[in-house]
Amino acid sequence: MIKVKRTVKIAILLGVLLLVFVSGCMPGTDGGCSGPQAQGWSGFASNNSTICFGSMEGSVISLSPQARSDNKTFPAEGEWSYLIKTATPGNACGAMCAPSSAASGKGIYDTPLVVGDLVFVGTYTGKIYALNANRGVVRWIYPREGYETVGAIVGDIITDGQSIYFGSANGKIYALDVLTGDFKWEFLTSDKIWTAPVLDNGVIYAGNYGGNVYAISAETGREIWSIKIPSAVASSMAVKDQLLYFGTFDRFLCAVDKANGQEKWKFQAGNWFWATPVVRGGTIYASSLDKNVYAIDAFSGKEIWKFAGDSQMVATPAVTDKYVYAVSEKGILYKLDIANGDKINSIPIGYTVYSNPYAEGDMVYIYARDHTVYAVDTVNNVITWNFSSAIK
Repeated sequence: MIKVKRTVKIAILLGVLLLVFVSGCMPGTDGGCSGPQAQGWSGFASNNSTICFGSMEGSVISLSPQARSDNKTFPAEGEWSYLIKTATPGNACGAMCAPSSAASGKGIYDTPLVVGDLVFVGTYTGKIYALNANRGVVRWIYPREGYETVGAIVGDIITDGQSIYFGSANGKIYALDVLTGDFKWEFLTSDKIWTAPVLDNGVIYAGNYGGNVYAISAETGREIWSIKIPSAVASSMAVKDQLLYFGTFDRFLCAVDKANGQEKWKFQAGNWFWATPVVRGGTIYASSLDKNVYAIDAFSGKEIWKFAGDSQMVATPAVTDKYVYAVSEKGILYKLDIANGDKINSIPIGYTVYSNPYAEGDMVYIYARDHTVYAVDTVNNVITWNFSSAIK
């Protein structure tokens, strides 16, 4: 196990992270707190002919790009919205129904996960909802009605098709049955988990607020190995071939051997790597709060190119065969050449963006802080439609 003494500077950075989730603010360039309160920053998931996301109002929404382009009244065919609600004390709602009570008022931070005919979403109030992907009705909720919640869920849910796995602010990683929501196992780490784990060949890799990285058996929930690093894990995990990648609060993007956690390389930027690194081929594409998007050789950790945006890059870039789509905190969408990072074009959304962009063909979808989804045609460089998540 690797042990490194924390510095005062790292302790301050960790305090800022706690401030982000307690107060709902985002990190500033000076390490302080800036901007409006965060109310959720869900990205998008493909749901057949629709795209699904979690709103800042606490709803899970499935949108049809075609219906929105045709300016049809919501919900059009195939569209739906489900408002996450908070359980009422004493309400004996069964496992197959939704609690009937007042709205939680909490936004959704994780991007929904679509598995077959189910959509899964975790809430800041500590519950997992499994919804029918076609109609948006509840299949099951975990924990069941009347049971204590599991703590804030901020990172995305992952799956192997049989189980779903997620981390919680209570420091635990959970495994549930996909179809029933039945509990399989839990694994207690040393500190809070704000990010998403990653799954590869039956092993779950996860990092926490205390600077610990774990490899855990997906079948049994038992630890395979763990390491201690100098700083909190700032980004969700990514894995490719033999290496595991993640960002840390001491401004590094790290690569470790997935077999034993041994460090392979570290790449330092001017600020945190908050966004999840994207691995495509032999290259990592990573956004940093230092305003840059980096292309880094996945095997050596050497910089291939970087692109400087107008402000912090909070969101994970969307990467296709030819382009990297990166959106800045101030709401500028950049279309970059994947080979060299050259800017092809850019378009202002007009509002702050923390959510990850989603690319489908030449269209990019962005959920901005004005509670609006924007559909951007990146060929003609225009916003073709927008949709407010503040549904009445």
